[in-house]
Amino acid sequence: MCGARLVFSLAMDRSLIRLFAAAALAVSAGSGATAQDIDALITRFAVGYLTYVPGATAEIKSSQPAESQVGPYLAMTVVRSSLQKEKSPEQLNLLVDPKAKLAAVGMVFPLPQVQPAVTADTLPAYVEQVLPQLLRQLLAAGVRVRWPGIPTRLGPVVPLQAEVASGYGTMRMPIAISADARWLVLGGTWPLDRDPRAVRREILASVPIEWDPGHEGAVVKVVEFSDYQCPACKRGWQTLRPALDSFGEKVRHGMVNWPIPSSHPWAFKASAGAVCVANLAPGLLLDFKDEMYRLQDTTTLDTVDAAVFAFVATRGLDEQAFRACYMKDQALEKVLRQMEFGYRLGVTGTPTYFANGEAIPWWSTDWATRRIQAIAAAGGKPENAPDITLAAPAPEPPPSR
Repeated sequence: MCGARLVFSLAMDRSLIRLFAAAALAVSAGSGATAQDIDALITRFAVGYLTYVPGATAEIKSSQPAESQVGPYLAMTVVRSSLQKEKSPEQLNLLVDPKAKLAAVGMVFPLPQVQPAVTADTLPAYVEQVLPQLLRQLLAAGVRVRWPGIPTRLGPVVPLQAEVASGYGTMRMPIAISADARWLVLGGTWPLDRDPRAVRREILASVPIEWDPGHEGAVVKVVEFSDYQCPACKRGWQTLRPALDSFGEKVRHGMVNWPIPSSHPWAFKASAGAVCVANLAPGLLLDFKDEMYRLQDTTTLDTVDAAVFAFVATRGLDEQAFRACYMKDQALEKVLRQMEFGYRLGVTGTPTYFANGEAIPWWSTDWATRRIQAIAAAGGKPENAPDITLAAPAPEPPPSR
């Protein structure tokens, strides 16, 4: 390109706009068939990646093969069902590089076509010039995408990072694009030949988690991703807390802030308050959480500061020290980094609970309790834990938000 700016022209009619703006993709069935070993890898991966339910099975519902200039790839949809026969089985969308045995996993969107057509040579310019425009429409936020500075071998599925303006600072979101610029994935890239629960444990080792005091030697570590303004998070904590408390020293619980500012306007401020409470008095973090949930129906963006400072005053915390932390750069950065880790782990809604890397059914005290017992008995590795015996159907999971 010799330093010249390559200009693309978007050809986007109304039907493509509606398709691009959809919240998720149901990939149309393709005429080609995927290799049997890749199918097996993908279905096994899906069972380990999605929320655990007894008797889980995964089925490839659709697979659309494509050929880019640098190799073949597959746009796929996998559905996980169980003995409960959920009315809405959990779905997983992937963009798969079968040769490298890698998959970009998350929300998959078809991209509107541009002129001239994108090639391997023009893909870097497309990523930096056109893709941010599309992401701004999709995320309703300022977005910047940079082509990786360190040259790597270009594959048919290209992992990238989007820098997204959250309103409180910039957050990095993992994304991926097909090398022919036909598909976009909001989500991270995963190895298909490794159990995703083991990969998650490695990522969780570097996540800034607000751990409850004690239980440092617990075999099972349950990490919660929640939003203080999320009604499902309140219900999930009321459901799971008795189960976690029943294990005593065998289980450690930690909190990761994952506010969703677009739908929960005061949640980020509450998360920043939680970071500062944890800095000053870690033992009061659960009290702060309970108080925010208690006030959930009456708190607004205009009143959240007062609610946070009322907690500080009634619990005898050092108000001056709290003010030096609250909504300051260090607290904001910590929340933003926690949000980034959530995206890397595959969090798409709240609440999400991981027990040693496995997403557990937060809506059922019985299922969660028995699954944690099985993980502990397997030495802390959920991929080695036997399936729990299904007794009665669990309540249907409320929608995450």
